[in-house]
Amino acid sequence: MERKKIIVILLLLVSFSLEIKANNLKKEKDFSIEIMGIVETPYDYIFRLEQKSLYPKVNLDCQSFFNGLHFLSKEEEIIDKIILDHHECEQLFLMIQKKEKESICLNVYLKEGNLSLDQSGSNCL
Repeated sequence: MERKKIIVILLLLVSFSLEIKANNLKKEKDFSIEIMGIVETPYDYIFRLEQKSLYPKVNLDCQSFFNGLHFLSKEEEIIDKIILDHHECEQLFLMIQKKEKESICLNVYLKEGNLSLDQSGSNCL
């Protein structure tokens, strides 16, 4: 019985350490988000991006005091974010909305806290 407890504790520790390592890798690396569209949420000026990236969910928040891209877990907790001013947030929304049926590549640089947008969808990192 004691051996089972030790194994369970070891497995939990390994699991936590792998999750911490994965989160640190996300923060250190640049990555791309392939955006296929945008979906309204129950909140005004907060939109869920239809996307493919390291993150299960990504919101474009143009409503909060700090506008920006919020990278969320499956449970909708903010893991990372990039702050945008009001005009940047609005421009990003308009560009994504304009290209609704086309793929757009958003290159994210978490360390620097900025991003670049490739409207052709061909310059993903």
